[in-house]
Amino acid sequence: MKTIINGTGLDRIRIWHYDGRNVRFESFMNTAWIFVHGTPYDLDFLANQLDSVPWAGYSRERMRDVYGYMDGLRISIRPSLVPEIIRAIETIGMGRKYSIYNGDINPVLRFMSEKRIRFFDLENPEDMDVEIPWVSVVPVYSPGGLKHIVIDGEAIKPDRSGLEAAYEAIRNSRFIIYGNRGDSFTSMMKDLSNSGLYIKGIHAGKMSVYQSYGQVHYKSPWIRIDGKICMDMDSFILQESGMEGAYAMSRMSSLPLESASVVTPGTAVSSMEVSHAIGRGILIPLYKDDHEEWKSVGDLLDRDRGGLVLQPDPGLYCNVYEIDFSSMYPSIMVNYNLSPETVTGSERPMVGEFSHGGHKGFLSESLQHLLETRLFYKGIKWKNPVYAARDTALKWMLLTSFGYTGYKNAKFGKIEVHEAITSLGRDILACSIGIAHRMGFQVIHGIVDSMWVMGDGDVDALIREIYHETGIGIVLDGYYRWIVFLPSRSGIGSLNRYMGLRHDGTFKVRGIELRRSDMPNIVKQFQEDALKLFGQCMNPADIYSRRLDLKDLENSYMERIRNFSEDDIENFRINFKITRRREEYRVRNIQKQALDKFSRSGIEVNPGERIPVSVADRKRGILNMQPDQVGIDRKFYMKYMKRAFECFDYLVEASSPLCVQRDIREYFQ
Repeated sequence: MKTIINGTGLDRIRIWHYDGRNVRFESFMNTAWIFVHGTPYDLDFLANQLDSVPWAGYSRERMRDVYGYMDGLRISIRPSLVPEIIRAIETIGMGRKYSIYNGDINPVLRFMSEKRIRFFDLENPEDMDVEIPWVSVVPVYSPGGLKHIVIDGEAIKPDRSGLEAAYEAIRNSRFIIYGNRGDSFTSMMKDLSNSGLYIKGIHAGKMSVYQSYGQVHYKSPWIRIDGKICMDMDSFILQESGMEGAYAMSRMSSLPLESASVVTPGTAVSSMEVSHAIGRGILIPLYKDDHEEWKSVGDLLDRDRGGLVLQPDPGLYCNVYEIDFSSMYPSIMVNYNLSPETVTGSERPMVGEFSHGGHKGFLSESLQHLLETRLFYKGIKWKNPVYAARDTALKWMLLTSFGYTGYKNAKFGKIEVHEAITSLGRDILACSIGIAHRMGFQVIHGIVDSMWVMGDGDVDALIREIYHETGIGIVLDGYYRWIVFLPSRSGIGSLNRYMGLRHDGTFKVRGIELRRSDMPNIVKQFQEDALKLFGQCMNPADIYSRRLDLKDLENSYMERIRNFSEDDIENFRINFKITRRREEYRVRNIQKQALDKFSRSGIEVNPGERIPVSVADRKRGILNMQPDQVGIDRKFYMKYMKRAFECFDYLVEASSPLCVQRDIREYFQ
């Protein structure tokens, strides 16, 4: 059976079919059209201008966007000429007389959507994806230059034979995974060319630095080679869900695999919505032009409050249930029929007023298939890692679908939809807390779409009752023998710092050093060993009995730092994140010192990238950067280690007979 794995082209679309052995190509002439709306007089004037344009035909038609029908001109044109005619129309209309639709759609996405075909299509959602023979080529650079090339997991020296091996791997394969940074791969290709090993048809994008949710991110330049599919192994979706997740995102978004692997999950959701609009015959605005509705100050304060959060009391709790709403915000959008055209004025749905059939709004309808598919894979992900990877990819799409409703440039976003979703989310969690109290449970923590309860009631009955009242799917996400909610620096309970041992023997941890990417491995190794130490503890008394073992473990790691061996240097490297340009750092911190050292080696590091270094002398700014190795700053790493001790010291303290909650003191009787 043939599978569509790629699509390329503009005026002529080339579809790639793969049967598990060979790639076959099929070419199609591609067409495009845009729709222009304006006053009857302005449309007549535009039509007169178009009469003198031989390469653009038009017809007067009545078409609809998400809000309703409108009259306008449907202009048929070659896809490559769409930008040119849009510029002309905007000039004629002085940038304000005309509203233009369907003017900036990815040509391959448009072709796939109009033909109702999909990449990596599956007859059954449980089917496996086609097996593609990828070859990975990963150049690894250090301040001294190209260190080695990793081809399919094997490190090869960058001498003449190594460069030839990389050249042959790229030239002879149609499917290439490259890394470890796009510009490193580009540098390697230059090294190949300088050695007389030239590969034709290489195209490279530009790197970009952007901010998202207060974090600086670096996006490496993409690489394209004519006649091949190239995937960046450092792309977000490959890092999170592997190749199977990238296939799932391509399938759901109607974007070619190369595009689906480098765009953000939010862009993939937006592409999916565009594809759905094309299939439904709904116009897609070139520029978003629906502004926020007028609101009183009181109404604005009431609406714009985000999710509901309960502050937990720090401490140790036993026999705790964690119940979690399944994709809460997307489920609200679908089940409560929230869409730009259905949310108007100050009215908003109440808990329990969920939609049972009837007319679906555009946004809720376009998300329904994504939501149902993700919940399907979530239910069977334990069967196969492939299903788990698909679940992860679709989960990320759903997570960003909510954020895009409030994004100012989202084609189908509207701030009132965003506010209605969060308002319902608050009400649903508050309703669920009330139900839990009525059924005899104590709610010890709640955050947006999850809550932790304890008590002797029937938790399955609680879940059924919450679903009946709210219409949002909810599942038991964990049943803990014990869970400790850690305090913040101010002493109050931290929202996202906790450790818990489930009844199945697995841990769930959040907010501790083990979960952070900017911690050295030695710190993470300590916390992994500490979790193993408490992995057989059934109750607070068991935890408290291991306090001396914990001290012995802490002392052994401190001794490891004191007696540092250069063979252990990799466990002391820290992946520091660069948040700005070198010249923008005002304080000479470790990041600034590392950037100075890289600059002297002729290597540019961009904001958003991470650099692995170990600290030899913090005060004098001496850093270990391969191939340099000059020991470590023991006091510096001891501070890191003591921070890693704190959460486990608190666990022991909270498990002592004097500190445990009144209802679990029975364990010490």
